[in-house]
Amino acid sequence: MIAKDNILRYVLIISFLACMAMANKLWLGSSRIIPEVALVNADFLASNALQYALVGMLVLSLLFSFLNRYYTYCIGIAASCFFILVLDDINRLQSYYFQFMAMLVLLAGMYKKSTSQKILVMYVLMAGIYFHSGLSKWNDNFVHFVFPNMLYAFQYISLETWQEFSLKEIAYSIPILEMTLAALILIPSTRKAGLITAIVLHLAILFVIGPFGLSWNSIVWIWNIAMIAFNVILYLQHEKAKGKVVKPFKLIGFWIALLLFGLLPLLNLIDKWDNYLSFNLYTGTTPNVQLHIDQASQLDDIPLFYIEQDTFIDLNVWALQDIQTAIYAEKWVFDHISKQICQELDCKQVTHFQVYKESIDYID
Repeated sequence: MIAKDNILRYVLIISFLACMAMANKLWLGSSRIIPEVALVNADFLASNALQYALVGMLVLSLLFSFLNRYYTYCIGIAASCFFILVLDDINRLQSYYFQFMAMLVLLAGMYKKSTSQKILVMYVLMAGIYFHSGLSKWNDNFVHFVFPNMLYAFQYISLETWQEFSLKEIAYSIPILEMTLAALILIPSTRKAGLITAIVLHLAILFVIGPFGLSWNSIVWIWNIAMIAFNVILYLQHEKAKGKVVKPFKLIGFWIALLLFGLLPLLNLIDKWDNYLSFNLYTGTTPNVQLHIDQASQLDDIPLFYIEQDTFIDLNVWALQDIQTAIYAEKWVFDHISKQICQELDCKQVTHFQVYKESIDYID
C-alpha cells in the first residue's frame, strides 16, 4: 500500500530514473561522441567497469528507496554514487538531477520530522528555483532573442521582425511571473494561486519546447511534468496539514534549502556560482560554442548549420543529439570539450557565443 506522505519521494525517484533512462549515454557513455569532463584527475574513475558499477548501484539504491524501512540509507548510497559520477563527468550535474537529489536527501534527512515541516522545506527549495529562474531571465538577450526564437517555432514572428516590434517588453512578463510564483508558493494563504500559476507556466513551457512546438531538449519535458507533480503533491499535503504552525529557523533542512537554492545562486550574478546550480536556463546568458569547419569534412550524424557561407557545429545541439543532455553551462567545460573535438575535426575556428542574433539554417 502506498503511503500518501511518501508520494513526493516516489515521484522524485521516478523522475530521476526517467531522466537517466532518456540520457543513458550520459551515464553509460562508451559509445558517446561528446567527451567526459572530469572534475578530478583519477585513473580509477576512467574505468568503464567502475562506471557501470556506480550507475548500477545508483539505480538499485533509488529503486530500493521505494521501500519505507531502509530508504534513508538507500538515498545516502544513491547520493554518494551520484557525487562520484559527477566527479567523473561534470555534465551529469544538470539542474534537474541536482534538484531531484537534493530533495531526496532533504526528505531522507527529515524522516523523523512532521509532514508540515517537510512541506515547508520543499516549498523553500521550489521557491528558490522559481525566483532565480526568473531573475536570470531579466536581461536583454532573453527579451530580444530567446523569447522571440520560441515564438518563431509557431511561425508567429521572425527574429528580425521582433526587433522592430513595439511591444517586445511583454517578454519581461516571463521573469516577473516566475519570481511572483516564488512568493505565491511561500505564503500559505496564496498557495492555491501558486499551484494554478505553476501548472499554467509548466504547461506553457511544454507547449513551446514539446513535440508540438520546438520539439527541443526532450529530457526537460520530464522535468516540467515532474515540477507540475511536485506542486500538486505539496499543495495537497499543505491542505491536509493546514493550521499546523511550523518554526522554520529550528530546522536544519530549512537552512540547507535556503543556502543551496536561495542564497548561493545569488553569487551567479557576479559569476561566482555555476549557472546550472543557479537555474540559469533558457536565458541567453549561458555560454555556447560554434565549431567552424569545412562542410566537406563533416562526419556522419553531426548537426551542421550555416549563416551565409559559414558552416559550423553548434556544440550544445550536438550534445543534445549525442547524449540527450546539454553541456554543463560553464565556459571552461566548453573549452575542454572543444579542444578535444577539434583535434579530430580540424576546426578552422572556435567561436564563443551566448545567443543567436540572426536566423540560421540547418543543413542536415
